[in-house]
Amino acid sequence: MTENAQQDKQPFRNPNAPDPDKPTGGHPIVAVVGGIFALWLILWIVIPNPKDQPTDPKTGLTTITPGLTTGTPSAPHVTSRTVAVLPDYNAVAVLVPPDTTDEQVAQLLQRFKKARLDETLAQYIPPTTKGNKLGPHAIADIYVFSEREWATPNTLRVVALGPHSPQDPKKKAGPTFAEAISHLRGRYIINLHEAEHRERGSIGYADEDGSTHTANYKELF
Repeated sequence: MTENAQQDKQPFRNPNAPDPDKPTGGHPIVAVVGGIFALWLILWIVIPNPKDQPTDPKTGLTTITPGLTTGTPSAPHVTSRTVAVLPDYNAVAVLVPPDTTDEQVAQLLQRFKKARLDETLAQYIPPTTKGNKLGPHAIADIYVFSEREWATPNTLRVVALGPHSPQDPKKKAGPTFAEAISHLRGRYIINLHEAEHRERGSIGYADEDGSTHTANYKELF
């Protein structure tokens, strides 16, 4: 049989294809790398960027898609301790470190609120309504300070009386109401006897009608 006849009997093959006795698949490492890249591309397209998530105009916080984080770590939990209690006013003064941020104060008040719902607030705040059928904190006015010299029973009494309440002349002279609230970092009010306003939390201070408030006032809940 001639050489040309033998060549005619061979099956057609692309000149660039591998030899008949060689594997036709690609290199395994290339396949793995390609698979990883394809998976990353799918995730990048399908999952939205956390920076593009909507922002709540009331709180300024980013609304996070479940399973995602914003990439910005939350402020660390701040420590707090009760330093003054006025049972007659159901009022409590809480002291936090001097370098506490407003975000940390907000987290602290949210933690107080959760503890109140879980009936564990007593681990942070002493009972303000012992024996009340609605619980040990049925009525409470909790004030947060970050300066030890202002977190006193005297200052607590001034803010608890409010801007329109007369000062008791028998009490030792102390700061004015305006001075006292200017050093107030946050406030958490509980009144379970009220149907509509059972609890309120804020950065800074504002009275019920909003006529008196500090410059840093911000409603939280």
